[in-house]
Amino acid sequence: MPPQVPLPVRQLAVTLFGFSNRSTSHITLWRSFGASAAPPGQSAAIIKQLRERSGAPISDVKNMLLEHGWDVEKAYEALRRKGLAAAAKKASRHAAEGLVGASLTPGGTRSGGTGSVVVVELNSETDFVARNSLFHDLVREVMTAAHSLGQAAAVGPDHSMNLEQLLAARTSSGATVSEAVTQVAAQVRENVRLRRAFKVDGGDGLVFPYVHQAASPGLGKLASVVVVRSEDGGPLRMQDSSVSSSGQSSSSSSGSSETGALLQAAGEGLAMQVAGMRPAYLTRGSVPPEVLAKERELLMQQLQQDEAFRGKPAQVVAKVVEGRLTKLLGEMCLAEQQYVLDNNITVQQMLTRLRKDVGRPLQVSSFLRVQCGEGLGLKGGDDFATEVARIVNET
Repeated sequence: MPPQVPLPVRQLAVTLFGFSNRSTSHITLWRSFGASAAPPGQSAAIIKQLRERSGAPISDVKNMLLEHGWDVEKAYEALRRKGLAAAAKKASRHAAEGLVGASLTPGGTRSGGTGSVVVVELNSETDFVARNSLFHDLVREVMTAAHSLGQAAAVGPDHSMNLEQLLAARTSSGATVSEAVTQVAAQVRENVRLRRAFKVDGGDGLVFPYVHQAASPGLGKLASVVVVRSEDGGPLRMQDSSVSSSGQSSSSSSGSSETGALLQAAGEGLAMQVAGMRPAYLTRGSVPPEVLAKERELLMQQLQQDEAFRGKPAQVVAKVVEGRLTKLLGEMCLAEQQYVLDNNITVQQMLTRLRKDVGRPLQVSSFLRVQCGEGLGLKGGDDFATEVARIVNET
C-alpha cells in the first residue's frame, strides 16, 4: 500500500485544490515538503497575509508559498523579485494617465499660507490605476518625501525639482521614492513613473495651491500655485494685523481675522485663475523681447495675406498689428486677464481693490500650472480602443 500523505498536507490539498480526501498518495508534489508544510488550519490565513503584504495575485502567492515550503519571508522576496522584473519590462510602455498632487508644507492648511507648495505628477497607463488607493497613497508619499528634502532640495528657476534627488529621497516606510514607485508598478502591473516635480516657495509671502476637480484631497488632473507678496517688502501673513509701509498697525485683532479671510479668498481665486486661464507671463513687462518680436512678425504675416489690408498704408497696418498684439498680451499675461470670479475687472484691478481692504500693496510674484499628461499623447497616435487592446495583449 502506498505511503500516506501527512494529514496537514492532505488537508491543504483539499482546501486549495479540491483533491479527494480519500486518496492523495498519487500527488508526489506534496511529499517533498514534509515538515515545511503550512501549520494545520493556517494556510488560508498565511495566503491572505502574504497577499495583502505583497499585493501580488493570489495564484502567484500560492505558488510561491508552495515553492518555498511555506516560508513566508522567502516567498515574499521571490514575489518581489518577480514583481520588480515585471515592472522593469513594463517601464518602456506608454504612460500618459495618472494624477497631479499638490500639498502645502506639512503643518499648513490645504488651501494656502506660509511655506512652500510641492506639486508632483505621477503617470500610469490607465485611468483605472490612477483611481486606485495604492496610486493615491504613492502620490502622497512622494509629496511628503519632496517636502522632507527641505532647503537641500535642488530647485530650478522654473520651480522644477531635480528628479534624481527626489527619487533617491526616503519615504515614510524607509524605501526610496524610486523603490516605492517600482513596488506600486509591480502591484498594479502597469508602467508607473514619476514624471516631474515642482516646489514653489512662498518666501515672505503667502502661497496658495489649487487642484481642479480633485479626485481626492490634494489630488487631481490639474493643479496650480500662486505666490502673493507685499510690494512694500515686508512679510505677509494670513493672521497678522495688516501693516502699512510706514510700519503702523492699521487693524485690530478682529480686523486681522477679516484680512486673513480676504487674503485667503484672493489667493484661492488667483490659483483658480491660473488653472483656468493658462497665463504664460505675470505682466506685459515680463514678456521676453524675442517673444514680442515673434508675435509681431506672425501678426504682420497674417495681415499681409488678408485681402482687406492689401494696399493699405504701412502705418495703418502697423497700428492694427499693435492693437492685436495688445489684445493677445491681455490673454497671455496674468495681470491683464479678466478675473474669473468677476469678469468686469482684470486681475490687476482686483489686486488694487484688495490693497484698499488690507492696507498693503499686493502683487503676484510667481505662479505655476501643471496638467497631468500635457505634452504626452497616445503612443503612435493610436486611438483609445487600440491602446487598450495593446495593453491587454502585453499583460
